[in-house]
Amino acid sequence: SFRVSLNKIMYELGFRQVDSVSSGEEVLSLYDKKHYDLILCDYNLGQGKNGQQLLEELRVKQCLRPQDIFILLSAETSRNVVMSAYDCEPDAYLSKPINAKAIQQRLKRLLNKRDAMLSIYASLASGDTAQSIDLLKQEIANNSRYSMDCQKLLAELYMGNKQFDAAEAVYRVVLEMRALDWAQVGLATLKMIRGEPQLAAKWLNDIVEENPSCMKAYDVLSTALAAMGDNEGLQKNLEKAVDISPMSIGRQVSLANVALENGDAEVAAKALRKTVKYGANSLHDTAENQLKYAKAVARFYDNDATKANEMAREAGAILDELSVKNSADTESKVRSKLLGSQLWAIQGNSKKAREIMEGVMNTLDEKALPIELEIEMINALSANQEYEKAELKLQHLLEKYRYDQPSLEKLDPLLSEPASERGKKLLAKANKKGIEAYKEAEYQVAIDYFIQLEKRYPRYLGVKLNLAQAVIGHMREYGVERENIERCHKIFKVAKRYVSTSSPHYNRYCQLKEMLKALILSAPISPT
Repeated sequence: SFRVSLNKIMYELGFRQVDSVSSGEEVLSLYDKKHYDLILCDYNLGQGKNGQQLLEELRVKQCLRPQDIFILLSAETSRNVVMSAYDCEPDAYLSKPINAKAIQQRLKRLLNKRDAMLSIYASLASGDTAQSIDLLKQEIANNSRYSMDCQKLLAELYMGNKQFDAAEAVYRVVLEMRALDWAQVGLATLKMIRGEPQLAAKWLNDIVEENPSCMKAYDVLSTALAAMGDNEGLQKNLEKAVDISPMSIGRQVSLANVALENGDAEVAAKALRKTVKYGANSLHDTAENQLKYAKAVARFYDNDATKANEMAREAGAILDELSVKNSADTESKVRSKLLGSQLWAIQGNSKKAREIMEGVMNTLDEKALPIELEIEMINALSANQEYEKAELKLQHLLEKYRYDQPSLEKLDPLLSEPASERGKKLLAKANKKGIEAYKEAEYQVAIDYFIQLEKRYPRYLGVKLNLAQAVIGHMREYGVERENIERCHKIFKVAKRYVSTSSPHYNRYCQLKEMLKALILSAPISPT
């Protein structure tokens, strides 16, 4: 009924060539046959893509020309939807209910702007950057009502053409008139390009502090932090960005990737869960993102078996769907089965877990496997308590990749101690700081160091036991709290999976368990 009334409004406004469709898929199909100057699209299109996802795909497929207009319509008022809608930058966003007068007023403004800048848009579409720059300068010199839009576009062209001094001049002229976010972000971007990422990061932090909804600033800040090698800062920045605009799938994927690299499987799992949920039917609805979600949940088991168990059922259901999709390639299907085996093991269904693992391993040619699949084989064996086989395969990989540092870094999380040079240095430095803090009775500082290390190297029993000892020390000093008791129990539950009577950590593991037991019996539990 809304499409019918909207069609009628467009006819009354003078439009004579109007197509009406009910889904984003139909729009993409129509674009194979003809082009549209104007699209009015509802945010909620029922099953399939939503309006934001359609706009994103039209841009990626380069269906939209500079002069084309895309208007998003929505009855949604939730902050998440509104933020994601603005984040994808349609030409206009109209809230329902909508009448003919409101549409006419907005269209008149948009079409007037398009007509005034049509020669510029045509030049951009032809790829003639020099002519586009000249036309934009003329429009600005004529003091056009669209001068600010022209200056923004001019600066972007200068940046794309690596004319950085010219771009800076435009940004500074704009900022002398008004403190606009895009110009401030532009100057910060230039600082980063010119080799000053620290200063760029400072400026960008100031921008987001003043205007937390400036999403472009978060994106450029992420680039600056990555250039500085500050992965911890990068993760925190992305966490802030997705908290403001959680339905921005690209940022959720970026957060998941850096969190996995940082060893923070819990944050990665949560980000990938949202990626799968909000990205359904979009360009981000990929086998890789679904597999990463399952991988993050399986890795999280090494940090918190209870929470991982809660996530495992949903992740396993997603893998089941993936395994029957014809679009999934052979390697993805194998990874899916190996991860599925781990998830069943987490849920306590050892029979199902072993059945899946044995079924897939019998079909593999181990000589031709990429390292990612070899790692999942080891994880599946460990999850199914085939520790000797897992250790043999792990030792084989350590020998195979002994001169390959990037591959050794991928193997580090599987080891009781890292094998890569980077891993050894990071572990030694952070572990030393944690131990020093513990000796100075700075228990919370020690706990924070050991938590970060445990996330990155979840199977290094020495770090797990250091963490448990620091928590016990904290309780002896400040009182027994239920939260800290539970933390120790979680550590021991995961450690039990890897410690054996022949392990050099076994006696200490037993001693710490007894220390915790005695502490609980001797002291009242304080409220948290």
